Amino acid sequence: MHALRGGKMGQREQRTARRIPMNCKVKLRFKSSSMPAYGICTDLSVGGLTIRTSYVPRPDETFDVLVMPPVSGPGPRTPFAAHVQVKRCHEVERGKLYELGLAIIEVLQ
Repeated sequence: MHALRGGKMGQREQRTARRIPMNCKVKLRFKSSSMPAYGICTDLSVGGLTIRTSYVPRPDETFDVLVMPPVSGPGPRTPFAAHVQVKRCHEVERGKLYELGLAIIEVLQ
């Protein structure tokens, strides 16, 4: 029997790394377009991150994401940059806001 998390029936928890909750701005950069998209990173782990954005990706799409550091607090002021792959996309607010589960393919910065 598989352990269920997240409150959705039949959805198996596949994340094994600890998730750190956050609320940081993100910029999505695409190789096929000069126009970026923006959103908010809601959590981050060693293997992936969750963001909320108005951008609707293709299944398994890859792109670069820059997570801006918090305005206050200790730590580096340079953004965390990674090449990521879309693992899931859920509509949060009809036609306006989507939650993306992204796997980190490569850390860029």
